[in-house]
Amino acid sequence: MAAGIVVAFGVARWVGHFLSDPNAEDFRLQLVAARIGIADGWSHIYDFDLQKAASAGIGPIDSMHLFINPPPAAWIVAPLASLPLATGYLIWTLISLAAFIAAALLVCPGPRLVRITVLLVALALWPVHYQFWLGQWVAVTLALLALAWWLLERDRWVLAGIVLALAFCAKPQDILLLPVALLVSGRWKPVAVFAVAGAVLAILSAASLGPAGIATWLKDVAIVRADPYTAPVTYSFIFGRGSLATAIEIALGLAALGLAWYRRDRLDLVFALGLAGTTASANYLHEDDIAMLVLAAWIVLRSQPSWSQRAGLMAGIVAAQFLAIGLPIPILLWQPLWIVLLGLEPRLKRAEVETPGYAQLFMAKEAQGPKP
Repeated sequence: MAAGIVVAFGVARWVGHFLSDPNAEDFRLQLVAARIGIADGWSHIYDFDLQKAASAGIGPIDSMHLFINPPPAAWIVAPLASLPLATGYLIWTLISLAAFIAAALLVCPGPRLVRITVLLVALALWPVHYQFWLGQWVAVTLALLALAWWLLERDRWVLAGIVLALAFCAKPQDILLLPVALLVSGRWKPVAVFAVAGAVLAILSAASLGPAGIATWLKDVAIVRADPYTAPVTYSFIFGRGSLATAIEIALGLAALGLAWYRRDRLDLVFALGLAGTTASANYLHEDDIAMLVLAAWIVLRSQPSWSQRAGLMAGIVAAQFLAIGLPIPILLWQPLWIVLLGLEPRLKRAEVETPGYAQLFMAKEAQGPKP
């Protein structure tokens, strides 16, 4: 009920935003790139001046608002390019919501009421709400990764690798370490398919851009990366942009990969560590990107995790909500803790089973069921 109330508030807030200013910041950039590609050729989608001209009257083009996603992100929204921005934004939001719900139905564990509750809790999180507010790619990427995990669970590694490559094309910074985590855990077959499918998409993207388009793309990326405000949820927020923040990010990424190898017998933990390691090690990350950790949490919950793990997830919910008021420090402090908890999860669960305590008593009562 509490999560439902927050979701209702979020829906009302989104509707108010849509009615007052339907020019979603991030979706606008995808639509502008698609329009440029159709009108001027796909090799020009990163042209700063063309983006500025196409955005006249609907929003700024600067280091904070510049299309730098891979070309497939513009290709996919091309069918919406002829529509008014507000209409395209609405359709994209409905597509993203449907994808998010489908991912939840595919992954979330438990009876129907439990699954609905977990879905509502996820929708109530600020990073998830913010991705809908911006018209971002995060929900669609999350849904593709949920499908990839589902396919891996069923040993359908060819399809899993292809879907993983599609997800990578939309938001590479959100899943960067996941293929590496799968590889170090010994699951090289889907990673090999991912590499081949990704190479095909990369060749198609390069062919559509040409040498000049690729150079313009790299120039735009440099413009965005030079702006210190484009990485608000990285360790540079605490330590500044420099070697210390970079060292911490690299260390967290390596720790997550090391634990993925250590827990290589557990696909759920490998997948979660790949996502958690990606967000913790990123040097370019925004509030909405944290929503990717929702999928990792859903997958971990399927294995009936330890009570320590559940407490850690509850702390993560609280930490994520602080992003709503511009405070990333709680989530930055929580991420290393969760990586450790993921690595320790089998031991934590085993310790709870072997040690008498509240958790065992509670689980015993659960097993007895309700009194008649």
